[in-house]
Amino acid sequence: MQLKLGKAREIISPELGGLFAGYGSPKPSTGVRDDLTATAFLLESNGVRALFLGLTIIGTGNELSKELRAMCGEAAGVPADNVIISSVHTHSGPLFRDEDPAGYVEKILKPKLLSVSRQAADDMRPVTAGVASTTSLVGCNRRKHLKNDEIILAQKPWGPYDSEMTVVSFKGADGKTAANMIHCAAHNTSAGINTEVTRDWCGVMTDRLEFESGGMTAFYNGCAGDVCPRTPNGQSIAEITQTVEIGAVAGADAVRAYKDIREYRDLDLAVANDTVRIPYAPLKPLELAKAQYEELKDSTMRFHPGMVKILKQVIDMHESGDTGPADFTHQQTIVRLGPVVFVPIPFEPFTEISLRLRAYSDFGYVLALGYCNGSNSYLPTRDQLVRGGYEVERFYWASPRQLPDDTDTLLINENLRIMEKL
Repeated sequence: MQLKLGKAREIISPELGGLFAGYGSPKPSTGVRDDLTATAFLLESNGVRALFLGLTIIGTGNELSKELRAMCGEAAGVPADNVIISSVHTHSGPLFRDEDPAGYVEKILKPKLLSVSRQAADDMRPVTAGVASTTSLVGCNRRKHLKNDEIILAQKPWGPYDSEMTVVSFKGADGKTAANMIHCAAHNTSAGINTEVTRDWCGVMTDRLEFESGGMTAFYNGCAGDVCPRTPNGQSIAEITQTVEIGAVAGADAVRAYKDIREYRDLDLAVANDTVRIPYAPLKPLELAKAQYEELKDSTMRFHPGMVKILKQVIDMHESGDTGPADFTHQQTIVRLGPVVFVPIPFEPFTEISLRLRAYSDFGYVLALGYCNGSNSYLPTRDQLVRGGYEVERFYWASPRQLPDDTDTLLINENLRIMEKL
Protein backbone atom coordinates (compact mmCIF):
# COMPACT_ATOMS: atom_id res chain seq x y z
CA MET A 1 0.00 0.00 0.00
CA GLN A 2 1.34 3.43 -0.96
CA LEU A 3 -0.77 6.58 -0.87
CA LYS A 4 -0.31 8.77 -3.94
CA LEU A 5 -1.48 12.29 -4.69
CA GLY A 6 -1.86 14.22 -7.93
CA LYS A 7 -2.69 17.92 -7.81
CA ALA A 8 -3.50 20.75 -10.21
CA ARG A 9 -5.16 24.15 -10.28
CA GLU A 10 -6.75 26.39 -12.90
CA ILE A 11 -8.31 29.86 -12.77
CA ILE A 12 -12.09 29.81 -13.37
CA SER A 13 -12.96 33.50 -13.01
CA PRO A 14 -15.86 34.59 -15.25
CA GLU A 15 -15.80 37.24 -17.93
CA LEU A 16 -16.69 40.61 -16.43
CA GLY A 17 -20.12 42.11 -16.85
CA GLY A 18 -22.17 39.14 -15.68
CA LEU A 19 -24.35 38.93 -12.58
CA PHE A 20 -23.31 37.33 -9.31
CA ALA A 21 -24.89 34.26 -7.73
CA GLY A 22 -26.22 35.08 -4.28
CA TYR A 23 -28.42 37.89 -2.90
CA GLY A 24 -30.31 38.25 -6.18
CA SER A 25 -28.13 41.29 -6.84
CA PRO A 26 -28.73 43.19 -10.09
CA LYS A 27 -25.17 44.56 -10.06
CA PRO A 28 -22.86 43.16 -12.79
CA SER A 29 -19.24 42.35 -12.01
CA THR A 30 -16.79 45.17 -12.71
CA GLY A 31 -13.46 43.71 -11.57
CA VAL A 32 -11.59 40.80 -10.01
CA ARG A 33 -10.37 41.18 -6.44
CA ASP A 34 -8.96 37.65 -6.43
CA ASP A 35 -9.34 34.93 -9.03
CA LEU A 36 -11.74 32.04 -8.63
CA THR A 37 -10.03 28.65 -8.87
CA ALA A 38 -10.61 24.95 -9.47
CA THR A 39 -8.24 22.73 -7.46
CA ALA A 40 -7.95 19.00 -8.12
CA PHE A 41 -6.56 16.49 -5.63
CA LEU A 42 -6.45 12.93 -6.96
CA LEU A 43 -5.83 10.30 -4.28
CA GLU A 44 -4.88 6.68 -4.88
CA SER A 45 -4.11 3.78 -2.58
CA ASN A 46 -4.18 0.02 -3.10
CA GLY A 47 -5.95 0.36 -6.45
CA VAL A 48 -8.65 2.75 -5.15
CA ARG A 49 -8.90 6.26 -6.60
CA ALA A 50 -10.93 9.32 -5.56
CA LEU A 51 -10.87 12.74 -7.20
CA PHE A 52 -11.62 15.84 -5.12
CA LEU A 53 -12.48 18.97 -7.10
CA GLY A 54 -12.61 22.11 -4.97
CA LEU A 55 -14.42 24.94 -6.78
CA THR A 56 -14.57 28.52 -5.54
CA ILE A 57 -18.05 29.16 -6.93
CA ILE A 58 -21.50 29.11 -5.33
CA GLY A 59 -22.29 25.52 -6.32
CA THR A 60 -23.33 23.16 -9.09
CA GLY A 61 -26.85 21.78 -9.57
CA ASN A 62 -27.71 18.10 -9.60
CA GLU A 63 -27.64 17.54 -13.35
CA LEU A 64 -24.52 19.63 -13.91
CA SER A 65 -22.74 17.86 -11.05
CA LYS A 66 -23.59 14.49 -12.57
CA GLU A 67 -22.26 15.59 -15.96
CA LEU A 68 -19.08 17.08 -14.50
CA ARG A 69 -18.38 14.01 -12.36
CA ALA A 70 -18.62 11.72 -15.38
CA MET A 71 -16.51 14.00 -17.56
CA CYS A 72 -13.77 14.61 -14.98
CA GLY A 73 -13.73 11.02 -13.81
CA GLU A 74 -13.05 9.83 -17.33
CA ALA A 75 -10.27 12.42 -17.73
CA ALA A 76 -8.60 11.32 -14.49
CA GLY A 77 -9.16 7.58 -14.82
CA VAL A 78 -11.59 7.54 -11.90
CA PRO A 79 -15.13 6.09 -11.73
CA ALA A 80 -17.68 8.90 -11.92
CA ASP A 81 -19.08 7.85 -8.54
CA ASN A 82 -15.66 8.46 -6.96
CA VAL A 83 -15.54 12.12 -7.98
CA ILE A 84 -16.29 14.70 -5.27
CA ILE A 85 -17.24 18.19 -6.49
CA SER A 86 -17.23 20.59 -3.55
CA SER A 87 -18.03 24.31 -3.81
CA VAL A 88 -17.07 27.00 -1.29
CA HIS A 89 -20.38 28.84 -1.90
CA THR A 90 -18.99 32.31 -2.50
CA HIS A 91 -21.73 34.81 -3.34
CA SER A 92 -19.28 36.87 -5.41
CA GLY A 93 -18.94 34.40 -8.28
CA PRO A 94 -20.84 33.91 -11.55
CA LEU A 95 -24.56 33.30 -11.85
CA PHE A 96 -25.02 30.39 -14.26
CA ARG A 97 -27.70 28.09 -12.86
CA ASP A 98 -30.42 28.95 -15.35
CA GLU A 99 -29.88 29.84 -18.99
CA ASP A 100 -26.22 30.83 -18.49
CA PRO A 101 -26.29 33.57 -21.16
CA ALA A 102 -22.55 34.22 -20.81
CA GLY A 103 -21.79 30.55 -21.51
CA TYR A 104 -19.71 30.25 -18.32
CA VAL A 105 -20.16 26.50 -17.97
CA GLU A 106 -19.22 25.63 -21.57
CA LYS A 107 -16.55 28.27 -22.14
CA ILE A 108 -14.75 28.25 -18.79
CA LEU A 109 -15.90 25.72 -16.19
CA LYS A 110 -15.91 22.50 -18.23
CA PRO A 111 -12.59 23.09 -20.07
CA LYS A 112 -10.82 24.08 -16.85
CA LEU A 113 -12.15 21.10 -14.91
CA LEU A 114 -11.08 18.74 -17.66
CA SER A 115 -7.64 20.33 -17.57
CA VAL A 116 -7.11 20.01 -13.80
CA SER A 117 -8.42 16.44 -13.82
CA ARG A 118 -5.93 15.40 -16.50
CA GLN A 119 -3.07 17.31 -14.91
CA ALA A 120 -3.71 15.68 -11.52
CA ALA A 121 -3.72 12.23 -13.12
CA ASP A 122 -0.36 12.99 -14.77
CA ASP A 123 1.16 14.21 -11.47
CA MET A 124 0.72 11.20 -9.18
CA ARG A 125 3.45 10.98 -6.56
CA PRO A 126 3.90 9.09 -3.26
CA VAL A 127 2.83 11.03 -0.17
CA THR A 128 2.17 10.58 3.51
CA ALA A 129 -0.75 12.26 5.23
CA GLY A 130 -1.49 13.81 8.61
CA VAL A 131 -4.53 15.43 10.19
CA ALA A 132 -5.36 17.73 13.09
CA SER A 133 -8.28 19.84 14.26
CA THR A 134 -8.58 23.09 16.16
CA THR A 135 -11.31 25.41 17.39
CA SER A 136 -12.24 28.20 15.00
CA LEU A 137 -14.75 30.99 15.56
CA VAL A 138 -14.71 32.23 11.98
CA GLY A 139 -18.44 31.37 11.77
CA CYS A 140 -21.55 32.05 13.80
CA ASN A 141 -25.18 30.88 13.75
CA ARG A 142 -27.18 33.34 11.63
CA ARG A 143 -30.82 32.66 12.61
CA LYS A 144 -31.33 35.54 15.04
CA HIS A 145 -34.46 35.13 17.14
CA LEU A 146 -36.26 38.41 17.82
CA LYS A 147 -38.59 39.17 20.75
CA ASN A 148 -41.61 38.98 18.47
CA ASP A 149 -40.60 35.38 17.58
CA GLU A 150 -39.41 36.38 14.10
CA ILE A 151 -36.30 34.75 12.63
CA ILE A 152 -34.03 37.07 10.63
CA LEU A 153 -30.61 36.68 8.99
CA ALA A 154 -28.21 38.11 11.58
CA GLN A 155 -25.76 36.71 14.09
CA LYS A 156 -27.08 34.52 16.92
CA PRO A 157 -23.98 33.79 19.05
CA TRP A 158 -25.86 31.30 21.28
CA GLY A 159 -27.16 29.26 18.34
CA PRO A 160 -25.69 25.96 17.08
CA TYR A 161 -22.32 26.29 15.37
CA ASP A 162 -19.67 23.72 14.43
CA SER A 163 -16.46 25.32 15.69
CA GLU A 164 -14.16 22.48 14.59
CA MET A 165 -11.70 23.27 11.80
CA THR A 166 -9.76 20.32 10.37
CA VAL A 167 -6.66 20.34 8.19
CA VAL A 168 -5.55 17.26 6.25
CA SER A 169 -2.00 17.70 4.98
CA PHE A 170 0.16 15.70 2.56
CA LYS A 171 3.96 15.53 2.42
CA GLY A 172 6.00 14.32 -0.54
CA ALA A 173 9.00 12.00 -0.49
CA ASP A 174 11.22 15.07 -0.07
CA GLY A 175 9.55 15.88 3.24
CA LYS A 176 7.97 19.06 1.92
CA THR A 177 4.26 19.80 2.14
CA ALA A 178 2.59 18.97 -1.18
CA ALA A 179 -1.04 19.86 -0.44
CA ASN A 180 -3.56 20.74 2.26
CA MET A 181 -7.31 20.35 2.67
CA ILE A 182 -9.13 22.72 5.06
CA HIS A 183 -12.60 21.93 6.39
CA CYS A 184 -14.85 24.18 8.46
CA ALA A 185 -18.26 25.81 8.04
CA ALA A 186 -19.45 29.34 7.23
CA HIS A 187 -21.14 31.16 4.36
CA ASN A 188 -18.73 33.03 2.10
CA THR A 189 -20.65 36.31 2.34
CA SER A 190 -18.22 38.65 4.07
CA ALA A 191 -17.73 40.65 0.84
CA GLY A 192 -21.38 41.67 0.81
CA ILE A 193 -23.23 42.89 -2.26
CA ASN A 194 -20.22 44.16 -4.19
CA THR A 195 -19.14 44.20 -7.83
CA GLU A 196 -15.76 42.49 -7.53
CA VAL A 197 -15.23 38.78 -8.18
CA THR A 198 -13.76 37.18 -5.06
CA ARG A 199 -13.44 33.85 -3.28
CA ASP A 200 -14.42 35.80 -0.13
CA TRP A 201 -12.85 35.11 3.28
CA CYS A 202 -11.97 31.50 2.44
CA GLY A 203 -9.60 32.77 -0.25
CA VAL A 204 -7.61 34.74 2.31
CA MET A 205 -7.53 31.67 4.56
CA THR A 206 -6.33 29.23 1.91
CA ASP A 207 -3.72 31.67 0.63
CA ARG A 208 -2.36 32.05 4.16
CA LEU A 209 -1.93 28.31 4.75
CA GLU A 210 -0.56 27.86 1.25
CA PHE A 211 2.08 30.52 1.94
CA GLU A 212 2.98 29.16 5.38
CA SER A 213 3.17 25.51 4.30
CA GLY A 214 4.29 25.75 0.68
CA GLY A 215 1.61 23.25 -0.34
CA MET A 216 -1.35 23.75 -2.68
CA THR A 217 -4.38 24.32 -0.47
CA ALA A 218 -8.13 23.96 -1.02
CA PHE A 219 -11.13 24.70 1.20
CA TYR A 220 -14.12 22.37 1.62
CA ASN A 221 -17.14 24.02 3.19
CA GLY A 222 -19.15 22.17 5.79
CA CYS A 223 -22.76 22.41 6.97
CA ALA A 224 -23.23 26.17 6.70
CA GLY A 225 -26.92 26.54 5.87
CA ASP A 226 -27.56 28.41 9.12
CA VAL A 227 -24.04 29.77 9.62
CA CYS A 228 -22.56 33.12 8.58
CA PRO A 229 -19.05 34.52 8.91
CA ARG A 230 -18.48 36.20 12.27
CA THR A 231 -18.48 39.70 10.82
CA PRO A 232 -17.69 42.71 13.05
CA ASN A 233 -21.04 44.32 12.16
CA GLY A 234 -23.05 41.50 13.76
CA GLN A 235 -24.91 40.77 10.52
CA SER A 236 -24.87 37.72 8.22
CA ILE A 237 -23.03 39.68 5.51
CA ALA A 238 -20.47 42.46 5.66
CA GLU A 239 -18.68 44.49 3.01
CA ILE A 240 -15.57 43.71 1.08
CA THR A 241 -13.08 45.59 3.30
CA GLN A 242 -13.86 43.14 6.14
CA THR A 243 -13.07 40.08 4.02
CA VAL A 244 -9.34 40.28 4.75
CA GLU A 245 -9.99 40.69 8.47
CA ILE A 246 -12.23 37.63 8.70
CA GLY A 247 -10.00 35.59 6.38
CA ALA A 248 -6.94 36.44 8.47
CA VAL A 249 -8.60 34.99 11.57
CA ALA A 250 -9.53 31.83 9.67
CA GLY A 251 -6.04 31.65 8.18
CA ALA A 252 -4.42 31.81 11.61
CA ASP A 253 -6.70 28.99 12.76
CA ALA A 254 -5.78 26.87 9.72
CA VAL A 255 -2.06 27.41 10.28
CA ARG A 256 -2.47 26.44 13.93
CA ALA A 257 -4.20 23.17 12.98
CA TYR A 258 -1.55 22.48 10.35
CA LYS A 259 1.27 22.98 12.86
CA ASP A 260 -0.50 20.71 15.35
CA ILE A 261 -0.12 17.70 13.01
CA ARG A 262 2.32 15.43 14.82
CA GLU A 263 2.53 12.43 12.51
CA TYR A 264 2.42 11.77 8.77
CA ARG A 265 1.70 8.21 7.68
CA ASP A 266 0.87 6.14 4.62
CA LEU A 267 -2.91 6.21 5.08
CA ASP A 268 -5.23 3.80 3.28
CA LEU A 269 -8.05 4.98 1.01
CA ALA A 270 -11.53 3.47 0.79
CA VAL A 271 -14.75 4.48 -1.00
CA ALA A 272 -18.34 3.44 -0.31
CA ASN A 273 -21.03 4.06 -2.94
CA ASP A 274 -24.74 3.60 -2.34
CA THR A 275 -28.13 5.26 -2.84
CA VAL A 276 -29.53 7.64 -0.24
CA ARG A 277 -33.32 7.28 -0.24
CA ILE A 278 -35.76 9.61 1.54
CA PRO A 279 -39.55 9.18 1.12
CA TYR A 280 -41.30 12.36 -0.04
CA ALA A 281 -44.09 13.92 2.01
CA PRO A 282 -47.59 13.64 0.50
CA LEU A 283 -48.25 15.98 -2.42
CA LYS A 284 -49.87 19.28 -1.45
CA PRO A 285 -53.69 18.94 -1.76
CA LEU A 286 -55.05 20.17 -5.08
CA GLU A 287 -57.53 22.68 -3.64
CA LEU A 288 -54.87 24.23 -1.41
CA ALA A 289 -52.45 24.48 -4.35
CA LYS A 290 -55.13 26.18 -6.47
CA ALA A 291 -55.98 28.65 -3.72
CA GLN A 292 -52.32 29.57 -3.17
CA TYR A 293 -51.80 29.86 -6.91
CA GLU A 294 -54.66 32.34 -7.27
CA GLU A 295 -53.33 34.34 -4.33
CA LEU A 296 -49.76 34.62 -5.65
CA LYS A 297 -50.02 34.42 -9.44
CA ASP A 298 -49.84 38.18 -10.05
CA SER A 299 -47.29 38.95 -7.32
CA THR A 300 -43.87 40.30 -8.27
CA MET A 301 -42.30 39.95 -4.82
CA ARG A 302 -38.87 38.32 -4.85
CA PHE A 303 -39.75 34.65 -4.27
CA HIS A 304 -43.39 34.60 -5.31
CA PRO A 305 -42.81 33.90 -9.05
CA GLY A 306 -40.83 30.79 -8.10
CA MET A 307 -43.56 29.70 -5.70
CA VAL A 308 -46.17 30.18 -8.42
CA LYS A 309 -44.11 27.96 -10.72
CA ILE A 310 -44.02 25.23 -8.06
CA LEU A 311 -47.77 25.51 -7.46
CA LYS A 312 -48.47 25.20 -11.18
CA GLN A 313 -46.38 22.00 -11.21
CA VAL A 314 -48.36 20.62 -8.26
CA ILE A 315 -51.66 21.38 -10.00
CA ASP A 316 -50.46 19.76 -13.23
CA MET A 317 -49.30 16.65 -11.34
CA HIS A 318 -52.72 16.27 -9.72
CA GLU A 319 -54.61 16.78 -12.96
CA SER A 320 -52.39 14.41 -14.96
CA GLY A 321 -52.41 11.74 -12.27
CA ASP A 322 -48.61 11.59 -12.37
CA THR A 323 -47.38 12.55 -8.91
CA GLY A 324 -43.77 11.66 -9.65
CA PRO A 325 -41.39 9.38 -7.71
CA ALA A 326 -42.25 8.35 -4.17
CA ASP A 327 -38.70 8.93 -2.92
CA PHE A 328 -35.98 11.51 -3.19
CA THR A 329 -32.77 9.69 -4.13
CA HIS A 330 -29.19 10.60 -4.81
CA GLN A 331 -26.11 8.49 -5.43
CA GLN A 332 -23.86 8.93 -2.43
CA THR A 333 -20.09 8.56 -2.32
CA ILE A 334 -18.32 8.53 1.04
CA VAL A 335 -14.52 8.56 1.05
CA ARG A 336 -12.34 7.44 3.94
CA LEU A 337 -8.67 8.41 4.19
CA GLY A 338 -7.29 6.69 7.26
CA PRO A 339 -9.31 8.08 10.20
CA VAL A 340 -10.86 10.86 8.09
CA VAL A 341 -14.29 10.38 6.46
CA PHE A 342 -15.64 12.82 3.84
CA VAL A 343 -19.45 12.87 3.62
CA PRO A 344 -20.86 14.86 0.64
CA ILE A 345 -24.27 16.46 1.19
CA PRO A 346 -26.01 17.98 -1.88
CA PHE A 347 -27.87 20.63 0.15
CA GLU A 348 -27.22 23.70 2.27
CA PRO A 349 -27.43 21.68 5.50
CA PHE A 350 -27.84 23.19 8.97
CA THR A 351 -24.78 22.93 11.20
CA GLU A 352 -26.35 20.50 13.69
CA ILE A 353 -26.36 17.84 10.98
CA SER A 354 -22.56 17.93 10.97
CA LEU A 355 -22.42 17.81 14.77
CA ARG A 356 -24.76 14.82 14.92
CA LEU A 357 -22.93 12.88 12.19
CA ARG A 358 -19.71 13.33 14.12
CA ALA A 359 -21.29 12.39 17.45
CA TYR A 360 -22.93 9.21 16.13
CA SER A 361 -19.92 7.97 14.14
CA ASP A 362 -16.98 5.93 15.40
CA PHE A 363 -14.50 7.58 13.02
CA GLY A 364 -11.92 10.04 14.29
CA TYR A 365 -12.77 12.83 11.86
CA VAL A 366 -16.13 13.12 10.08
CA LEU A 367 -16.09 15.97 7.58
CA ALA A 368 -19.57 16.70 6.23
CA LEU A 369 -19.30 18.60 2.93
CA GLY A 370 -22.22 20.89 2.15
CA TYR A 371 -22.77 22.26 -1.37
CA CYS A 372 -21.26 19.04 -2.67
CA ASN A 373 -22.16 16.81 -5.67
CA GLY A 374 -25.40 18.67 -6.30
CA SER A 375 -27.76 21.31 -4.95
CA ASN A 376 -31.21 20.83 -3.40
CA SER A 377 -31.80 24.06 -1.46
CA TYR A 378 -31.60 24.36 2.33
CA LEU A 379 -31.83 21.41 4.71
CA PRO A 380 -32.98 22.62 8.15
CA THR A 381 -33.08 20.47 11.25
CA ARG A 382 -36.55 19.45 12.35
CA ASP A 383 -36.52 21.62 15.49
CA GLN A 384 -36.06 24.75 13.36
CA LEU A 385 -38.96 24.13 10.96
CA VAL A 386 -41.52 25.37 13.47
CA ARG A 387 -39.65 28.68 13.79
CA GLY A 388 -39.81 29.44 10.09
CA GLY A 389 -37.50 31.99 8.50
CA TYR A 390 -35.79 32.32 5.13
CA GLU A 391 -34.09 28.93 5.04
CA VAL A 392 -37.21 27.06 6.15
CA GLU A 393 -39.30 28.78 3.47
CA ARG A 394 -36.74 27.82 0.82
CA PHE A 395 -36.82 24.21 2.08
CA TYR A 396 -40.60 23.96 1.77
CA TRP A 397 -40.69 25.57 -1.69
CA ALA A 398 -37.71 23.81 -3.28
CA SER A 399 -39.77 21.47 -5.48
CA PRO A 400 -43.37 20.30 -6.04
CA ARG A 401 -42.68 17.17 -3.97
CA GLN A 402 -41.65 18.30 -0.50
CA LEU A 403 -39.17 16.47 1.66
CA PRO A 404 -40.57 15.36 5.04
CA ASP A 405 -39.99 17.27 8.26
CA ASP A 406 -37.61 14.58 9.57
CA THR A 407 -35.34 14.72 6.50
CA ASP A 408 -32.38 15.63 8.72
CA THR A 409 -32.67 12.40 10.71
CA LEU A 410 -33.33 10.29 7.63
CA LEU A 411 -30.30 11.76 5.84
CA ILE A 412 -28.03 11.28 8.84
CA ASN A 413 -29.09 7.66 9.29
CA GLU A 414 -28.69 6.88 5.58
CA ASN A 415 -25.13 8.21 5.66
CA LEU A 416 -24.30 6.35 8.85
CA ARG A 417 -25.53 3.17 7.17
CA ILE A 418 -23.22 3.74 4.20
CA MET A 419 -20.31 4.66 6.49
CA GLU A 420 -20.55 1.21 8.06
CA LYS A 421 -19.20 -0.20 4.78
CA LEU A 422 -15.92 1.59 5.46
